Amino acid sequence: MSNFRILFLTRRYPPSIGGVETFCYNLYDRLVEMCSVRLVALGRDSLLHLIWFVPYAFFISFFSIIFRRVDAIYFSDGVICSIAPFLRLFTRMRFVVTIHGLEMTYSNPIFSRMMRCGVSFCDRVAVVSQITRAITIEGGVPAEKIDIVYNGIDPPSTPEGRRETLKARFEAKYGIQFGRDKILLNFGRQVPRKGVAKFLACGVPLLNRDIKLIVSGSGPDAERIREIWEENSLRDRVLLLYLSDEELGFIRGEADLFIMPNVSYPNDVEGFGIAPLECMYDATPVVAFAVDALTESVSKGGYLIPPNDYQAFVDQIHAFFELSASEREGIEREARDYVRSEFTWDKTAAEYFDLFVC
Repeated sequence: MSNFRILFLTRRYPPSIGGVETFCYNLYDRLVEMCSVRLVALGRDSLLHLIWFVPYAFFISFFSIIFRRVDAIYFSDGVICSIAPFLRLFTRMRFVVTIHGLEMTYSNPIFSRMMRCGVSFCDRVAVVSQITRAITIEGGVPAEKIDIVYNGIDPPSTPEGRRETLKARFEAKYGIQFGRDKILLNFGRQVPRKGVAKFLACGVPLLNRDIKLIVSGSGPDAERIREIWEENSLRDRVLLLYLSDEELGFIRGEADLFIMPNVSYPNDVEGFGIAPLECMYDATPVVAFAVDALTESVSKGGYLIPPNDYQAFVDQIHAFFELSASEREGIEREARDYVRSEFTWDKTAAEYFDLFVC
């Protein structure tokens, strides 16, 4: 284990839920096995908490610099990186930031300028996909400072005995049977770009009625999703739930398909797409609209559909269920092998460690 010391600053961390939160948790978990890491994290959803957390992170960083307690500072996104210019007044130590996408497309000119300024003071800028790299370059970051580091994928699993208990309880409660019924899954932070609300309105009516959809997650679009669910009388076809990690631990592998009906949304992009890869990790293929970085993350083990073509999206779902058992097993195996070979956290953490020390 190296004696190198990292100060890890993140405003998005469990128990708050989302792709960036999962990323930060797993990166920290691997880095602490490689070197000394001090975590300063905000695990709450409301942006109001930034009023106190950003100054708090600055003072922790300032005293760490003054008393020489760290060798590098890591900013987990562009928002927390807005303090980098002020910290740079006191040190030349290495600053590293990760750009997930939104930082470079944020519409508010003041906050956008603050984030871009912060990024400009970093020595290395890690981006999570090719599209995020392009956006970051358009935002004024020199290409030579940018490194593409794909996220690792290693979703929490549920022990086999517990898995069977949860599965039986879930099936009894909701009147479904995995392996018999045709089950689609979508989970994650529900924001407009995820397209779930629009899919309930435009996609679900096209689905065969023997196909059920499970949707899990909270977020700014959750209320609109529920309104459309009620207006279209989808109670018998769509389950709106808030699944625990344990429940997701078995449902990811029991569902037939994960769907990602993303839409292009102003000033917001899907920078990578962790949820579909987590399902592919458990051998569940993906059907997704070819939007943003999903064209990279779902390049194997799934189906990419032209954006907003709901008929084609649904046709692909129907076509999957018409495949023979051996054909479906082949696609499931491809999905699992692709993710488990290309997106490991050990590889991701090693690449980040190189950014800190090189």
